[in-house]
Amino acid sequence: MERLRSHLRRHNQRVLVLTVATFVIAAVLWAGLFFVAWWLFLLAGVVAKPFDSQPNAWPLVRGFVATGALLCAIAWLSRYLRPNEAARDHKSFGEHFLDVLLAVPRLTLASFGTGGAAARLSDGELGHAWDLLRRMTERDHPVRVSELPVDIPDPAQRDKIVLALQLSGLVEIRPSAAGPVFAFPDDHARRLAQERVRLRF
Repeated sequence: MERLRSHLRRHNQRVLVLTVATFVIAAVLWAGLFFVAWWLFLLAGVVAKPFDSQPNAWPLVRGFVATGALLCAIAWLSRYLRPNEAARDHKSFGEHFLDVLLAVPRLTLASFGTGGAAARLSDGELGHAWDLLRRMTERDHPVRVSELPVDIPDPAQRDKIVLALQLSGLVEIRPSAAGPVFAFPDDHARRLAQERVRLRF
């Protein structure tokens, strides 16, 4: 079970690094947009009053923050109304314009979603997860999803364990003739759940 704990810890570290990197990139892009807005604001002030331009940054800051919050709200609403983000072959001009307009707000919201990919399990939940992985390696036939409620009656705990194993790349759900089953996505995940045998000479 310590191998599973270590694997989840490394997964959470990668998630943390990716989340911080996404936040930093989003902050840099917002700063770049503010610089462009400030430059246009100064240019407009100079054009309007060439010899008496006294720019005040506070109205621009308030307007920029309000506009950014509004765009983030629109990005969240568009993702909520259309959760399917699969690429499409054809888009209208308005859809392309909206994609460009909401690029930075969507990246900002994505950083929160990235942080939610961390797998946090208690000791009891970790034990259930390890038992599932061990059954998957020891059985001659796949473990069906419908069997899991027998071992983990609590549906919230069960969903949390399965989601953590999926997010960390240890388990995936595949269709079969007997219904959905748990499967290892690759050999690395399978080896992690196998017992280690020490050979003595």
